[in-house]
Amino acid sequence: MRQLLELRQQKAELTEKMKALLSTVQTESRSLSEAESSKFSAFKSDIEQLNQKIECAEIVDNEERAMIGGSQSVRTGNLPSNAEIRSFITGETRSLSVGIAENGGHAVPNELDSMIMAQLRDGSVFRQNALNASTTSHKLDKLVSVGGTSAGWAGEGDTRTETNTSTLKKVTVEVNEIYAYPKTTNEIMNHAQIDLASWLTTEVATEMLLAEEAAFWNGDGVKKPKGLLTYTRALTADATRAFGTVQKLETAAVGVIAGDDLVSLAHTLRQPYRANAKYFMNDSTFEAIRKIKDNEGNYLWRAGIGEGESMTLLGKPVEIAEEIADDLIVYGDLTKAYMIVDKPDGTTMQPDSITSPGFYKVYTQRYVGGALLDSNAVKFLEVKTV
Repeated sequence: MRQLLELRQQKAELTEKMKALLSTVQTESRSLSEAESSKFSAFKSDIEQLNQKIECAEIVDNEERAMIGGSQSVRTGNLPSNAEIRSFITGETRSLSVGIAENGGHAVPNELDSMIMAQLRDGSVFRQNALNASTTSHKLDKLVSVGGTSAGWAGEGDTRTETNTSTLKKVTVEVNEIYAYPKTTNEIMNHAQIDLASWLTTEVATEMLLAEEAAFWNGDGVKKPKGLLTYTRALTADATRAFGTVQKLETAAVGVIAGDDLVSLAHTLRQPYRANAKYFMNDSTFEAIRKIKDNEGNYLWRAGIGEGESMTLLGKPVEIAEEIADDLIVYGDLTKAYMIVDKPDGTTMQPDSITSPGFYKVYTQRYVGGALLDSNAVKFLEVKTV
């Protein structure tokens, strides 16, 4: 979507240059000179090429919006018009808002909120893999089973004694404000060719995406989600490790990851969590993993052969997340391990045309939280340092 916006901005700039050239000629009451005619033709040719690129980008953009979230496709037919968004941002009317939110901002239409959320899902490795939930309050409580259920055998007429039941732990996920403050100039606002809905949602989503992704992985839990990588780690197994502590493994050798380390990591994750398990690592670590071979010289890593197939490691998909530190691999089922909580339709906007003269800003906020659910569903492999 950012590419589409940039193409439209380029077209708007070329159009202004053509208008300025014609305006000069008309003011001087003369015809185009040979040089001016050549320049005008070049502008026209560039705009025709941009129109083709814009048409292709619009097709791709519409298809991507339709695919994001499966049946939850983004509706583009009822988006606010440029005039409505322009009036909202400049403070002339409140045509964009559908009501005043409790925080004083203006709740945005569902279509814009859906566009923002779709871009957050599409760009976030963490959102695509974690459990996504919603709450209408400022926190969400979820009960998590930590096991303990037992069974017994009995013959006909035997007395049946009570068996153990699973122990439940409560996990509370609080939501906190995340905000973006995009700014634009009066000139951009007045360009008819600029898709203001795309500009606004893309700017908001881009800023929030970076902050969210960093928090889901490494957040300290203070006014933001507690990141998966910040939870306590221990070498102890599932049965004896404290709830909320993630099991870690260390490589057998100092400073290097071997194939045997990856096999041990895969088998440390218990069977109920293996079906949807994935490997997560940064690109530097992935480069080292790609070079690992088995005893017969075959690479453990496999590229996806068919269309849409993921690259795999020991038969499991690999996801690249640059927020993960070097020489650390995360393995497990993130949908069981971590929960992201959003307040539905919780995006609010407050236009600001005062604090920066000559510019228009839109203070945009949402509420989001995240926390570890089941520490048995994910394992860490650390490279031994000493």
